[in-house]
Amino acid sequence: MTEKEKQAVAMDTDRLMHELGQFRRFHLINYFLLALPAFAAAHYAINYVFLAADVPYRCVVPECEAINSTDYNPPWLESALPSGGREKRCFSRALVDDQLPCQDGAFTEELRACDHWLYASKDTIVAEFNLACQEWKRTLVGTIHNIGMLVSLPILGYISDRWGRKRALVLSCTLVGAIGSLKAFSISYEMYVVVEFLETVAGASAFPAAYILTIELLGQDKRVLTTAFLGILLVLGGLSFALLAKTFQYWRTFILVVYPPSLLFLSYIYLLPESIRWLLSQNRKEEAVEIIMRAAKMNKVTLSDETMRQLKSEEKVKTTEEKKEMEEEKGLWIQVMHSPIIMTRLAICSWWWITCTFVFYGLAINSVSLAGDKYTNYMLVVSVEVIAVVTNALVLDRIGRKKTLLAAYTVCGISCVAITFVPKSMSWLATLLYLIGKIAITQAFSGIYMYTSELFPTHARHSLLGFCSMVGRIGSIVAPQMPLLAIYIDWLPSVLFGATALIAGALMLTTPETLNTKLPDTIREAEHISAAPRDQKMVINQQEVVTSRC
Repeated sequence: MTEKEKQAVAMDTDRLMHELGQFRRFHLINYFLLALPAFAAAHYAINYVFLAADVPYRCVVPECEAINSTDYNPPWLESALPSGGREKRCFSRALVDDQLPCQDGAFTEELRACDHWLYASKDTIVAEFNLACQEWKRTLVGTIHNIGMLVSLPILGYISDRWGRKRALVLSCTLVGAIGSLKAFSISYEMYVVVEFLETVAGASAFPAAYILTIELLGQDKRVLTTAFLGILLVLGGLSFALLAKTFQYWRTFILVVYPPSLLFLSYIYLLPESIRWLLSQNRKEEAVEIIMRAAKMNKVTLSDETMRQLKSEEKVKTTEEKKEMEEEKGLWIQVMHSPIIMTRLAICSWWWITCTFVFYGLAINSVSLAGDKYTNYMLVVSVEVIAVVTNALVLDRIGRKKTLLAAYTVCGISCVAITFVPKSMSWLATLLYLIGKIAITQAFSGIYMYTSELFPTHARHSLLGFCSMVGRIGSIVAPQMPLLAIYIDWLPSVLFGATALIAGALMLTTPETLNTKLPDTIREAEHISAAPRDQKMVINQQEVVTSRC
């Protein structure tokens, strides 16, 4: 297939999607089906925040404890344990010549390490696997989770671009339910983290697959609505996650309630259609035509004569040269590496993703340590994200992708850096700046999904989006270490958050605006996004409107 013919197919695809409509029966059914994976993904994304949460515990003092005692605060406890954080939980004072009974004056200042602990709650894996005074094991669960995402995204991205969006989505959604359920039967800490890793490798690509399939179902003027729609579903899923975690606080019970229902996504093999745009880009016209005709019938629309002619036309016999071009088309990464524009764009997008995950999760980790009920705090932080999602829906199609994301990164960067200059007496101002920064980075995170997908071609979109997201996991892996850094230099984490956001904003000036442009189907089209004059884009849009009216 020649480059000219590929461009013709791409233009026909946009016109075809426009003729099929946007919010009719076929689309609404599929929006609902694709909303469920996005809603479910929020329950798995960071559930280690609650399942591996810290719980109160104290040393067991054998000389003073009654047999099988479960009294967490006996009268002698204050004398037996040192004051302070870690020391109080990990050490106890020695008795004066084994003096009994245990009371004031019976203990020396000499500290001895504890080897047994009493837990105030057994709701998390900390008590179940006796992780007291081993903070690194608890936080390692989150790190293992994010490493699993780093491994998952390119694998499922390749499956999506090679064998289809629907297969990648069904595979990811069902495997996360099957493997994740095994965590409830973990008999050791080691088994738990291994299953955590395998679960994430299998299920981390559920939301990207649902997102790609949704935007390819729509015309160019509805991409922002798609992003907002899925963003709201993530917020609702986050709220549902916190409510379920509060209702089923024992970690094994929570897993058995939340994970098994994902096995129902196996039914999507029969319920969900494949991406029409992807099928056409793979030259699988017969399958695409079957879905198109079914969609037209469900939407009660009549396709134009020109569209019907192209759909019914038989594929011509390929020449030797065209077969060679088709073989070269399969070498995705070879093509990417031969395109300086795409390689540069890939590097820039990767930094945007690193920034989003680093700042977003870094601020989220700080938020769950706030005073008060941890479930309520989590719901409040998630609820704030609605502001960012709604703002994107209002401005992305009006002032453009670049200006919106540039403003989001800049506001986030300035807010985070400014926190370091706020006096401790003005904690309300620091909280306000924190919330502004959280809203801004959420806005950037929400918008970067759409903007990144618009910069890459159809046949490589999920793979390249998955690569950027994979590299971005470096940020989420580093973010949990920021509280440890704050012990030595308390202002440095905020400065690092702000600096990375400001650099991301500066890089935003180097990429093209994608407002009012069609999704590129080939690398050549992706390279020339910025070269297309705006008046030419408007002409294409006007032609689509005229065609749809006809």
